[in-house]
Amino acid sequence: MDKYDPLPDCTFGQAVARFFKKYVQFKGAASRSEFWWAFLFWFGIMVILDILAAVAHVLAIIRLLWALAVIIPELSITCRRLHDGGFSGGWTWLYCLPVLGEITLLVMCALPTRDDRWKEKWFPANV
Repeated sequence: MDKYDPLPDCTFGQAVARFFKKYVQFKGAASRSEFWWAFLFWFGIMVILDILAAVAHVLAIIRLLWALAVIIPELSITCRRLHDGGFSGGWTWLYCLPVLGEITLLVMCALPTRDDRWKEKWFPANV
């Protein structure tokens, strides 16, 4: 298995580690477990920070900094998950559509692996 392959049956710790380790890696694929554990981590931190920001407005800046810090790895893991599902990473532009685009992407990321639809350009040639 090389670094561009998805990691099936990924644990929570492995997913979070790969989320940050593959910070800007848009090529390759991410398994469903890898994506959803990382999503749970990212979303859980956002919920906690939202609650804290509601109590103490000063903490809202920490929530903003967290959101900015994880925007690139969030986009990269979404792009890799789309590749694993047989879709182009260009579909990540759906994030620009409020609510509808995000829901569509979440549904696309929930679909099973379709390696029969993988394209060579989604993976580096010199692996």
